[in-house]
Amino acid sequence: MISTIAGDNIQDETPNDPVEPERSFKLFYPLPLQPAEPAQLVRGLQLNALKHVVLGGIACYILGRLHAGFYLGLVGIGSCIAAYWIFGTETREGLDWQLEKLEGAKTLYSTRGESVEWLNYILEKLWCSIDPSIFVIVEDILEDTLSSVAPSIIKAVKVTDFDIGVHAPRIHKIRMYKPTPDQPFGEASFSFHADPVASASHARSVKSVPPGIAIRFKTGLNAPIDVKAELTRLHGKLRFKILTAPAFPFISKVAFSFVKVPKINTGVMPLSKHMNVMRLPMMKSLVNEAVKLGFAGFVEPKSMTVDVRELLTTATMDIFAIGVVKVEVRRAERDPNHTNFKDMEDAYVTISMSSHGHKHAPSTRVLKNDINPSWNENLYILVYEEDVVKQDVTVDISVWDADKIKPDDLWGTASTPIREIVNAKVDKLGSLTDWCKHERVIHDGWAALDGKSLEASSMKINYRMTFHPKYLAPKPDSLLARLEKDRSEEEKRLEKEPLQETHKSGILSVQIIEAADLEIADPEMLNDDEFKHPYSPSKVVNPYAVLYLNDNKVFETRAKLRNSSPYWNAMTEHLVKDYDTAFVRISVKTSLDLERDPVLGTRVFYLSEMFEDQQDKYKESERWVALANGIGFGKVLLALKYKPIKMTLSRELRGSDVGTMIIDHARFKDLKPPFSGANIRSTKATLSLNLDPVILKRLKSRDLHSAEVGDDIVWEKRPLYFPLTMRYRTALYVHITQGSIQPVRAIGRVWLKQMSDAAWQEMTIGLYDPPADMNKNEDDWSPDDGPYGQVILRFMIVPGFSPAHSRLRSFRMDMLGADPFRDETLVRKDRQWIQEEEDQAGVSKRHNRSFSQSTEASEEYGDDREEEDEEEAAAAERFIADLKEQRTKSKIPKLFLLRKMSRGTDIIRNKVENVRVGFNSERRASRSVQKE
Repeated sequence: MISTIAGDNIQDETPNDPVEPERSFKLFYPLPLQPAEPAQLVRGLQLNALKHVVLGGIACYILGRLHAGFYLGLVGIGSCIAAYWIFGTETREGLDWQLEKLEGAKTLYSTRGESVEWLNYILEKLWCSIDPSIFVIVEDILEDTLSSVAPSIIKAVKVTDFDIGVHAPRIHKIRMYKPTPDQPFGEASFSFHADPVASASHARSVKSVPPGIAIRFKTGLNAPIDVKAELTRLHGKLRFKILTAPAFPFISKVAFSFVKVPKINTGVMPLSKHMNVMRLPMMKSLVNEAVKLGFAGFVEPKSMTVDVRELLTTATMDIFAIGVVKVEVRRAERDPNHTNFKDMEDAYVTISMSSHGHKHAPSTRVLKNDINPSWNENLYILVYEEDVVKQDVTVDISVWDADKIKPDDLWGTASTPIREIVNAKVDKLGSLTDWCKHERVIHDGWAALDGKSLEASSMKINYRMTFHPKYLAPKPDSLLARLEKDRSEEEKRLEKEPLQETHKSGILSVQIIEAADLEIADPEMLNDDEFKHPYSPSKVVNPYAVLYLNDNKVFETRAKLRNSSPYWNAMTEHLVKDYDTAFVRISVKTSLDLERDPVLGTRVFYLSEMFEDQQDKYKESERWVALANGIGFGKVLLALKYKPIKMTLSRELRGSDVGTMIIDHARFKDLKPPFSGANIRSTKATLSLNLDPVILKRLKSRDLHSAEVGDDIVWEKRPLYFPLTMRYRTALYVHITQGSIQPVRAIGRVWLKQMSDAAWQEMTIGLYDPPADMNKNEDDWSPDDGPYGQVILRFMIVPGFSPAHSRLRSFRMDMLGADPFRDETLVRKDRQWIQEEEDQAGVSKRHNRSFSQSTEASEEYGDDREEEDEEEAAAAERFIADLKEQRTKSKIPKLFLLRKMSRGTDIIRNKVENVRVGFNSERRASRSVQKE
């Protein structure tokens, strides 16, 4: 794993020792003695010598007393001298080794550093054998930085070729700082020099090719500019820090950072003989600045960290997120007399990490003209290990005032340190060693938004924050797992912990690796005229991938310029509320100049199908997915990982944000004066959603009739289909009017977040006087206390896109050129409806359907099971036919000029809608879409 970590300083430590001449030592002692101080070794040598002299003297005295003779004494003395020589030499060699070690360490600590000619020799021999494909991450960084510094005339940048050259960079020295406990770190300087090639390319031999990249700039005039940038000079200095570990491989992470931006010079030359764009000074400076900016992301205090343990592991059997923070946002209050808040009455709430900002943060809906708003919504955010190990990272709950023209104003923020939320333990090496493995409540109540105490604060918010960790997965069978012996019994127990049935939520990791064979289909080869398109099949595509979770757009990759087999390697992780019903849609589009981007192909698959043969808690799959139902074809390689979390959500909260609401029956019950069930002719009703633009359906008076029992008014004509795009922010309003000269009005409201998915159900809505601002707050309207009666609706919410969404302009623009309902997706949904009908068959169901007594329902439907099945099948066929009629196919202009004009019209229309439409529009909700 390679990640960029900010705030990881490697402190500079300049030694106070004087600079000494460079010396080189060659060690001859592969098995040295134990390290010891030189004075200790000298004392040991003296004691050994004294011991041998005393022993020799005693032996000579004894031999003399025994009259052993002169020669025998000489033999004894010689033995003592030999023993002294043997043992003394061993001690002297150990002393020399220790002295040599100290002298060599002084060389490492000195400013001159240690010579590494041996390393340069090895690097030079291996350089030509390195596969350039491992530098894909470098290509991505260069493309991003070139796009960021390019002028507005440059629309896209692509690195078409990457060549590492034939000569390796040269490492001048490696200097180690005085070691700290368990954290050695040092400094290395490197350089590369080559002759400039921009003006003397013809004189370059094959053996002197420097590193270089081929770059294609795509201009707004559809005129690509190809250049070749070659490295002519590079000089830099980086510092490295090694984080050790007690278990194999004894190194957990290695962090690199540049002391300053490396000095870089490049030679840039055109690849076209017709136009020498290098005469423009902008092009060369653009490439140089882009390369420097790419290195600037790794200059202190930022760094690049390589996880050595992960690289040595054969498979990464885990996701990166460690859990989910759930925040139940209730309400906010403020002092209305505060002068700074005079115009802040359109409030919404976001949740974000302080290190990531709030640009793509999840948010609530906007409550208009409300000083003390009440949301009662749930927000979720994933917690990653890199957020925990950083210093001073907090989870920010911010309240904003929405504005259409200027940037949104901030009310205030309630922050909670992420380490307190997960109860993290971080060692002195900066590694996360433990966190809370159980659900826990962090906060439940009021909190100040202005940093003051709760009593003195003029702004405060009421919320409940909880942390839900992921289930621990067993370690993969590898050498590292076998050598790890420091795992606690608690950790081993949690790895074997069974999955609770109520924990249906989890974290899904999707890696969009690459695509292959992406092409635009030849419209002349299509048999059905309905599917023909005006795009040329000979045009090379500029593909990018879009990911949908339950048909809610969550991620988008970068576009790859003129590449039919792009390599994205983009990864994203998201919360899955219900694994059993979750599905993923992957679409690939092609980026066009001054045109709407059409869909090459799309594909939907359920997670349960992707992991169909896996029974473990942790699930993983990698496969190629064929694309269809667009203007082209191809396939995408996806790698999916899923891990459950310890979070229990009710069925109502596990639903999909995108879906279709089907209403097939309505009853106006117990109408009270001035309303009357007898005034059917003058009764009009309208059902609408509180979205911008408004979606409404009218119930005409000719479709209403009196109930068989009582004075109730019943509607059961043709089902109504409401396309939902923000279901948990949406409320259904029922408007009823009676009379023609002086009509009377009443209104009822129900929030769709209180309903569950994929089940026929009925809801009761109370009728009240119309409020001045229906979107002011979320105060519940009791269904039983309505002064004018009640409305009973029979409905079902079907998750995902349906043909009803094709009436939305946002859907037609997003699915331009695609028909996602050509495959078996709709067939599967129809079968689900039939199954739901069969599961709910019986007396209670017939009662819900007819809103009459069970005896009357039996007379109407009969008790024969076969008749019920036939009726349910007929009802399903009716829904299918109705949905097909709801489908509206987007029209693509055939003329090239008209398509350009349509794109220009879209830009102007978007600017106008930003001001005209309300705050709860799909455009504002799309801010949370992550982009690579």
